[in-house]
Amino acid sequence: MSTADQHRLGSAGPMGTASPGESSSSMAAITASGAAVLYFDPNPTAAKLASAGLRLAGYRVLHAASLDQAVELCRSHGPTGDQSIAALLLDTATAPAVSAAVLRALLEIPGASSMPGMLLVSRANPVPFPGAETLPALKRPFTTPALLKFLRDAIDVVPVAKPVRTRATPDDAVLRLEIALQQFFPEIEPETETLRRFAATLNTMAELPTLASGVTLQAALGPNRLESVLELLDADGARGVLTVERNEPGIRAVARLHLDRGRLRMAEAAIDGEDLRLERFLLELEALTPAQVEAITNADDPQQRGLALQLLDSGQLRVDEVATALANQAREIACHALTWTAGRLSFAPAEQLHPVVARLGRGNTAVRVAEVLMVGLRRTDERAEMGPHMAGLDEVYVRVDEEVAKLGRHAFARDELAVLELLNGRNSIKDVARKTKTGAFAVTKVLYRLSRSGLARKAAPPVRA
Repeated sequence: MSTADQHRLGSAGPMGTASPGESSSSMAAITASGAAVLYFDPNPTAAKLASAGLRLAGYRVLHAASLDQAVELCRSHGPTGDQSIAALLLDTATAPAVSAAVLRALLEIPGASSMPGMLLVSRANPVPFPGAETLPALKRPFTTPALLKFLRDAIDVVPVAKPVRTRATPDDAVLRLEIALQQFFPEIEPETETLRRFAATLNTMAELPTLASGVTLQAALGPNRLESVLELLDADGARGVLTVERNEPGIRAVARLHLDRGRLRMAEAAIDGEDLRLERFLLELEALTPAQVEAITNADDPQQRGLALQLLDSGQLRVDEVATALANQAREIACHALTWTAGRLSFAPAEQLHPVVARLGRGNTAVRVAEVLMVGLRRTDERAEMGPHMAGLDEVYVRVDEEVAKLGRHAFARDELAVLELLNGRNSIKDVARKTKTGAFAVTKVLYRLSRSGLARKAAPPVRA
C-alpha cells in the first residue's frame, strides 16, 4: 500500500473526517432509513454467519465477495448513491492482500473516506497490512453479540428498532437457525427454503403441551397402566399426589392417591355410582353408629374441616380408628382406579403431607403400594372369572324365595344375607351397595354366587301398555 493510502487510512476518522454538519445530517438520514453495512468477505461460509447475525440485529447487509462487487455496492449505496451505507466491514482473515486492494478501491470513491471502517482479522495476523493498525479490528473467531457490540461502538449508529413481537417471524427464525448451524456445523450450507421448513418443524415441536406447574409426570391411561406407574413411584420412594382421571363416554371419575415413601396414606375420589366417602368405612368398622355419622355430617363446622379432622379434634375416635378407616378407603379407591382403561394421570411431588396424614403421624395404619397392587390385580382376576355374569351397577335382581327357603338362613354368610334381604326387584346394585354400606364390587361378587346357584335372578323389566 502506498504512503498516500496509509496517510488517508491514518487520518482522523476511522477512515477520514467529515464536517460536523455533514456527519450529523448523514447519520440522521442513515438512522431514519435503516443502517446498512457494506460487508466484504470472500469466504461464503463465514459471510453467511456474520450476515445472519447482523440482519437479526436489524442491520441491512450488502455482501460483496469480490473487489468489483464491493465497488459497485459502494457507488450505489454510499455517499454518491442513496447514502444508506453506515459502515464498511472488511474481513481480512482469508486474503489480507485482496482486502487491502478492496480498501484502496473503496477509498477512490468520492466521500467514501468519511465512512467508518472496521476490520475482521485473524489472531495470527492482527495487522494484515500497513496502516491497518489505525482501524478498529475484531479478531476471529468471534460471537454474534461481540460483532454487534464492535459495530455499534465503532459507528455509534443503532438500527431502526423492530416492533415488539410475542413470537419471532419466520424470517427471524430462519436467521437464528442459520446462525446456530454455522456455529456448530460450518460444513453445512442448506438452502433458505430448507431452513424455513426446518424452522417450522422446530416451531411446531415447541408448541407441544408442557407439564402443569408442579407436575413431574403426566401420561395417558391405556398405553400406560396405573399399576406400572404405582410400581415406579413405589420403587422411587416418591411423596406426593397421584391424580387419576377416567374419561370415557358418559363416565367421569377422579381419584387422588396420597403417596408417602411406598405407602398409600389416604385417597379422595368422586366416582359416579360408588359410595367411597369416609362415612361408609367408619360404619363398616362399627366405629360409629349411623346416627352419630349423620349428626356429625349435618352439623355446621365454622372451620370447614373434613370429617377425619373433626373426629380427631373432638376426640370421638382414636387416631388408630381413623387411620384404619382412611386406609380402607384408600385401598378401595385405588382398586377402582386400577380398573380404568381410559383417561389420564399426573403426579405432583410434595414435601408436606396432607393435614390429615400429618395429624395421624407416620406410625399409624397405612396401606403399602404393594398391597394395593396385589388386591387390585386379584380383583381383576375375579372380574375376569365372573365375565358376562357380573352384574352391572344399574341392574335389578330379585331373590328366588322358594330356593332360599330350602337352604335356610344358616347356609348363608352374613354378607350374603344382607344382600338377599335387599333383592326385592326394586333395588339396583348401586342401591344395595349403599344400603349395605359396602362397595358395589363386593355386592357383585355376592350376587354372582347367588345367581349362579339359582338363588337370585334378574328382575323382569316392567311391562308397558
